[in-house]
Amino acid sequence: MKRTLIAVAKRVFPLLFGILLSWLLLEILLRVTFDMLPPGIQGTIQSVRRVPWSEETIIPAQPFIIDHDFQVRMPVGLKDFPVRWSDAQFTYDTISAWDGHRAGLRSDAPQWPLDIMTFGDSFTWCWVKWEDCWVKRLNLDDGWHVFNAAIPGTGPSGQFNLMKELTPPMKPKLIVWVWFPNDMSDDYDLAKIRGEVGDLSKGPYPDPDPPVTGLSSISAVWRIIDARLNPPKKISPYQHFQEVILNGRPMSIHTDEYAHPYTLQYGDTQYGIKRNLEAHAEAVKFLQEQVETKPRVLFVYIPVKEEAYADLIKDKLGSDYIEPIGEGRRQLLEQCQQQGWDCIDALPALKAAVNQGQTIYYGFDSHLDPSGNLLLENLIADYIKAHGLLTP
Repeated sequence: MKRTLIAVAKRVFPLLFGILLSWLLLEILLRVTFDMLPPGIQGTIQSVRRVPWSEETIIPAQPFIIDHDFQVRMPVGLKDFPVRWSDAQFTYDTISAWDGHRAGLRSDAPQWPLDIMTFGDSFTWCWVKWEDCWVKRLNLDDGWHVFNAAIPGTGPSGQFNLMKELTPPMKPKLIVWVWFPNDMSDDYDLAKIRGEVGDLSKGPYPDPDPPVTGLSSISAVWRIIDARLNPPKKISPYQHFQEVILNGRPMSIHTDEYAHPYTLQYGDTQYGIKRNLEAHAEAVKFLQEQVETKPRVLFVYIPVKEEAYADLIKDKLGSDYIEPIGEGRRQLLEQCQQQGWDCIDALPALKAAVNQGQTIYYGFDSHLDPSGNLLLENLIADYIKAHGLLTP
């Protein structure tokens, strides 16, 4: 009997050792080659711990801090913080406008005199490498002193609150303020944080990612297996996105099963567009009355991917689905033109570039890619020069 057990052990132990060694090597491989993995695999394992004895995950969650004035803010002093959202991959650093200010900003240190301050959300923060960001390119290509005061995940009301803190002491000559349609729901969310509004209807959003617990929290291999064997229960009744081939590459776009979440068919966007309009008007008045340099504001309105790609996807989604998406942007543009402010509707240029085969947006992420940032920089720089807002 003893000899039999020894014989079995001699066979089983090498097999178990081989399995464990292979598992360990695969765990290391998945972490080392993470950037080369398909987006679906990256999304599955990014919340797994980098090493079992540390809380640090392979890709840390974005370190948003809830803020009563801005809605959210980033910590100051981040260094090479990674972003891996679908096909958008880059790192960023954060600084403060001055020692002691609480908002972490993605910017070069201010240079004086300050020509431009930029405000907005992630489209101004830029979802690309810093050297590809349209804000940075205004400095590199045109020589202007630019300070980026954008905070991702914020809307115009929160951005105006930041503007009131930063612009009087920094005295910019020009404000470039970028708007994206999710700014409507962002202003609603800030109002909820501040207790200024109750619950309103919102467009249906995809199910949140389930929490990663147990063995899945430390093993990328097991996380992949578990995700296949035990997919999370679907809460939302909708298929929120569909993958299509546009200009020869796969892209994720919304479906037409329900109204787009950025239309004005929902309570949060109806409330938010009013706050957006008010914030823009109040900001123009504030800058003229409270800032020594009396900076003008150049408003830039960026459409969602479905609008820019409308000519390529109208057969799939239909014009009746696509047209209402731009209603909020059109209201802001109308206000800007009626008031005689400076404004750029980026849709025509983005749409023309897409129809010419340029990528402009990421395939799966919703943000502008490097080519879209370059186009935006050219649009803004050309407008500034053509209207004499700054000396080249």
